[in-house]
Amino acid sequence: MAISKAQVALLVVVAMAAAAMTPASGAYNGCQQTRMVTVQNLCGHDLTLAEFPVANSGHLFGPGFVLRHGTHAEYHVCSWTGSVAAPDAAPVEFHVGPDGGAWYQVSNTQQGGSVRVTVTPHGRPLQGHCPAAGCRDHGQCFAHAVPGGNCHNVEELKIIYYAP
Repeated sequence: MAISKAQVALLVVVAMAAAAMTPASGAYNGCQQTRMVTVQNLCGHDLTLAEFPVANSGHLFGPGFVLRHGTHAEYHVCSWTGSVAAPDAAPVEFHVGPDGGAWYQVSNTQQGGSVRVTVTPHGRPLQGHCPAAGCRDHGQCFAHAVPGGNCHNVEELKIIYYAP
């Protein structure tokens, strides 16, 4: 049986629509709920961010992304694993799973750089041990990692850059 041009065009449209609905992670298609990764810039100047996705994670924002001072960007993901970095700031490594499990770490000895960074999970309610990690402005520091990755029910992982 021959396929008409109209049927081919319809198949192309359906395939493009399916590709557009693929989660940002690109690896896991069984999400019941997407998670959010929010990056906020309170450091006093614009930041050029770099991302380093691993484990088949898709891109959050792509190369050369500039986050303007006083703004934030939100990324909806099924799951994501990798790190985010900004000049003069400690790199943030994290994983957000499709089931709401999270693991994250960032140095809490950020004395040398001109930018401080924290990672904070949000959820209703968070379960397990989910401390803020990293350092805020005025030298206030927290844990550096989630012990044993025991943080669950994460709906949003928030990364905030601060001036020292």
